[in-house]
Amino acid sequence: MEVNDPISTIMSRSVVVANQFHNFSEVLELFSKHGMHHLPIVDGNDRLVGIVSSNDLMKIFIDPKYKSISLNSDEADKLINIPDIMTHDPITVSPTDTIRHAAKIFADKKFLAMPVMENDKVVGILSVKDLVHVIAYYS
Repeated sequence: MEVNDPISTIMSRSVVVANQFHNFSEVLELFSKHGMHHLPIVDGNDRLVGIVSSNDLMKIFIDPKYKSISLNSDEADKLINIPDIMTHDPITVSPTDTIRHAAKIFADKKFLAMPVMENDKVVGILSVKDLVHVIAYYS
């Protein structure tokens, strides 16, 4: 594996997405069920509008704005909207972009995953963990 190989050679293709209108408990369930750390968020037309990380979810429990929320999912669903906690318009990459290109983005930014887009659809996700795996096992 080389740094000029395409991202498609290392990205996760089995990506789970949520709709921006999912409620908070549904998003938590997706994280739990699939053991993921990043969840792309789409609109009603399946266009990417944001991304939620497990860190975003953890921040809710220390945010004074949500201090009164108990662990009751009905209460949380009423008070927490996914668009309020997601990163809007995340930086994305294409499956044909190089591993080097993605590594440079990760080096310059402060996030750990990027949706992989093709023809305006989420086709995968690339994480820093994927890059570390390449360095550890293929270089």
